[in-house]
Amino acid sequence: MKKKYGQNFLINNDVINAIIKESSITNQSEILEIGPGNGALTKEIINKNPKKFIAVEIDNDLKNNLEHYFKKPNHKLIISDSIKFNEKENLTKKFTVISNLPYNISLTLLIKWIYQINLKIHPEKMILMFQKEVAERILAKPNSKKYGRITLLVSAFYKVKKILDVDKKNFFPIPKVNSTILLFEELSKKLIDFNHINFLEKISFELFNNRRKQLKKKIKKLFLETTIQKHSLDAYFPLRAENLSKELIYKLTSILKKEKL
Repeated sequence: MKKKYGQNFLINNDVINAIIKESSITNQSEILEIGPGNGALTKEIINKNPKKFIAVEIDNDLKNNLEHYFKKPNHKLIISDSIKFNEKENLTKKFTVISNLPYNISLTLLIKWIYQINLKIHPEKMILMFQKEVAERILAKPNSKKYGRITLLVSAFYKVKKILDVDKKNFFPIPKVNSTILLFEELSKKLIDFNHINFLEKISFELFNNRRKQLKKKIKKLFLETTIQKHSLDAYFPLRAENLSKELIYKLTSILKKEKL
């Protein structure tokens, strides 16, 4: 067990069963697990007999303890860095991700998968464990201090639901913080065009940087004066970023995209 990998193994069977239940695995499912660790989730996934199952583990020292689970040719353990792992080369269709994510790379992986949304092979469902504070940021509502860039990026492409809060005592070794399991389900109608994603990132970065400041200077930095007048964006000058609804920020993203054409 290595501290650098952020390893905290889940040891509560009730929590494991809750994750498996939400995954709705069938014999046609393709499943990706990140960080199988001690195999607690792995063996339950295999018991559901998915069509294809890939587990990605960075720690080569865990290989011998995990390999005996992978007896079928379409079930495979890969020793690799999950951030560098190529889902497109190893899976054949939309897939489900199941993971007790390492805290130190949880958002990096989530953003990586969101950026695959325009590919034929991408996550259609994710059941992911996050540090509780990170989960609260993902789920945050407007007019709250935790509402921000990751909220907007996720909500544009996935419906997110909290499944369960998990006390830190359900892990070994015991981490310093509690966790939360979230379910992500791909939206059939995305709230922005994927081709606008870089504009959403630009807008959300500018608006939420120094988030307590009013928006006048930020809007003037983002948009031409003619655009501000045409869309009456001066109405938002006295507000702060957290006061803007998701729908409005997605609308501003579309306006910025058109302005740059």
